[in-house]
Amino acid sequence: MPPLCVEARLDACGRRRACVLDRGHDGDHQDLKGESWEPPGVTLARLKKVWGHTHRIVWTGTLWVATAHSRAVPWRTEVEPTPAQLEERLRRRHGQRDVPEQRKPV
Repeated sequence: MPPLCVEARLDACGRRRACVLDRGHDGDHQDLKGESWEPPGVTLARLKKVWGHTHRIVWTGTLWVATAHSRAVPWRTEVEPTPAQLEERLRRRHGQRDVPEQRKPV
């Protein structure tokens, strides 16, 4: 039996879900229940693209964290087990954010 992927994530309830695919697989990860998730680096890049201008986004290896650049906001730090929960919390507390448009060359 080939060694399994070492990647894991937390589900919405905070339970650990490990990837059951072979180590070195390409693409999304998948747990024993058949639920898949994109690699954390891909998720982190997407979150930074959308929220990076107002928040510092990090993945601790277990939790997703967003810290507002401004100290004046009422909720400066958000910590969630899933990126979807983090985005929902940011939208609810800090307003909807769209992907920033690329600047046009002058």
